[in-house]
Amino acid sequence: MDTSKGGVGSSYGSGGLFSASRHKPFPSLFPSYPTAVTCDVLYVGILTAFLVILVSFFVIFPTFKGREEKIKIFLRVASCMILGLVIMVCNYGQQWEVGVITTSAPYRAGSGQEIRAQLGLYLGLRSVNITLKTIDDPRGDLAGEKIDYNERFTWTWAQGNAGFGPNAGTFQREFRRAQETGLPLPILWAAEYFTIDGEGVRFGRHYRYSGWFAHICVWTAFPLWIVTMVLFKMVIRIAAQTLALTGIMLLSSALIWATNRNYTELQIPFEDGILTTRFGVHWYLALVTGSVCTVVGVAIYLYDYCHPGSSTLSAIFGNNPYNIVEQETRVEGEEKAIPTSLPGTRKSTMQTAGRRVVTTLRVFGTKHCLKKVTHVPGGEWISSPSFTQATDMVSEDDGDDGGEGDSSGILTQPIAKSTSFLTLERGYSLQDQPEDLPSHSHSQTFENQAFQDTDEEPGPSSKLLGEV
Repeated sequence: MDTSKGGVGSSYGSGGLFSASRHKPFPSLFPSYPTAVTCDVLYVGILTAFLVILVSFFVIFPTFKGREEKIKIFLRVASCMILGLVIMVCNYGQQWEVGVITTSAPYRAGSGQEIRAQLGLYLGLRSVNITLKTIDDPRGDLAGEKIDYNERFTWTWAQGNAGFGPNAGTFQREFRRAQETGLPLPILWAAEYFTIDGEGVRFGRHYRYSGWFAHICVWTAFPLWIVTMVLFKMVIRIAAQTLALTGIMLLSSALIWATNRNYTELQIPFEDGILTTRFGVHWYLALVTGSVCTVVGVAIYLYDYCHPGSSTLSAIFGNNPYNIVEQETRVEGEEKAIPTSLPGTRKSTMQTAGRRVVTTLRVFGTKHCLKKVTHVPGGEWISSPSFTQATDMVSEDDGDDGGEGDSSGILTQPIAKSTSFLTLERGYSLQDQPEDLPSHSHSQTFENQAFQDTDEEPGPSSKLLGEV
């Protein structure tokens, strides 16, 4: 045929880029290539999701300062992510119970040809996977054939009527479709044990019950895990309780799976032995993780109960309650060394004392409260020259127009060691203040002036305490 005249075959005779695998002039045809299921897509998706979060964390991890702080942050994030991953893996994993046997068995019905293969039984909360893979190359009629099967039979969640009709259970209907499809005899032989529901042989019913109650416990552990992560940044004692509940749920799922079983153990006889099952990796994950979470949660709760407000727990979990109550003040520019007439006083101590006094004056705006909250070791109120200078400055500020004070000047004077009014002894009350305590307007004016001098906006905690 002459293709140079624009005939039908002219567009296909050149063997161009788009002519590969085509039987001209027909569309592309590819031979079938059946393969066994290599992975569970949902299971791999869960692993990938948590892996993405961990990789994102490792990317920003070098930005944290301090070796000790990096270690604490790494332990917090890694433990939280691992716990969440374990919960989801246990929920959808297929190795709560595992059984494997290598045996010889007939491959097809009506044929005497046998194969040497490995048969696997993998039970999860919702289904059972049955695998069949040859060890030796098949011979005879099966020569050259690749035998690698991975079939799943689900039992979610109704038991259904007896038999294999449309009102039967999910497992029975899937087993009937597998027979019609012509799956290998070893797979059908193992799956048939889960369809029998009578007398003392109710393997499918008991595994379905176990999976139903266990998966409820695992799903309950998932929101408890989320609440635990949030509460550890707020209230450690309550977070410890939710962590213990998370562990109890995982531990309960493992115990339910182990105790709610058929009276006779599952044993499937084959030519070279009997297929039995044992607990798999996901059952042990639920058991160990649940036990650890329960013990750790109870330990944290008891420690916090015996040592309320412990700085150790706050440092470990990055939860500092004092940041919520205290209003930290910052001085514009670089702080210089503060002169002192008191022997042995260091710069850091004086700066801390100055910040606390300024915070107190912002709230109450009077020298009388300064006398109440400042003391020295020995139990008596301060009468040192440095304290007199500081109170004189407050008196001068009180005498200005509008009662507006300058808090920045206080930090330039030597001030003795002080204690915040938020950490006073229980016996002290705001009602113990002198009667000549300035009015609310004077206190509010002093507070606004103090924030103007430091170029800061009044924080919510300072506003709230200023209105007391």
